[in-house]
Amino acid sequence: MNSLTIVGSIIAILAYFPLWWQIKRNEIEQNLLTWVLWFALDVIIVASIFFQKGNFLLPATYTIGSLITTILIIKSQNKMSWTWFESFVSALVLISMIIWYFSGDKAATVTATAAMLVAGIPQLVDAYKNPHSMPLLVYGAYIIANSFSLAGATDWSVKESLYPASALIYCLLIFIFSIRKLWLKPVMVSIN
Repeated sequence: MNSLTIVGSIIAILAYFPLWWQIKRNEIEQNLLTWVLWFALDVIIVASIFFQKGNFLLPATYTIGSLITTILIIKSQNKMSWTWFESFVSALVLISMIIWYFSGDKAATVTATAAMLVAGIPQLVDAYKNPHSMPLLVYGAYIIANSFSLAGATDWSVKESLYPASALIYCLLIFIFSIRKLWLKPVMVSIN
């Protein structure tokens, strides 16, 4: 662990505060099931990277952040629905745990990170369909945090670089979809 990974993790946890504030004030919508599944996968990722003696600080920060975000979304009484997709991602969580048990920490890191990206698809769709509901600055801060963590990696191995690189690409996509809110007008839906 070096100063770059520490700075990245500090930025990551600080980025949650405006997100939590906006959720608490019902200013934005976040997909509850995405955050619940992210939390479950983050637990697997941080543990598997920790046991490999790898770059675990950023996923540990995201695990704490996902847990608090999930609790706040539940308290905000955000609507949620369980679809085939959530069942699919839940199966990926279970598969990640089975792979971890039978194949070890490295395989668990790869499968859980891939599952984390799949679990984020509803958030990507939400960002594309309704960029006005996405906290642009929060995802911008996540990009910076992920970049610091990736820069602090000691090499390009799975235990050092896979998670921060994957999180960086994912947050870049959310940011690109969300930045459109600067020139798109909000779409008002009327119910007749």
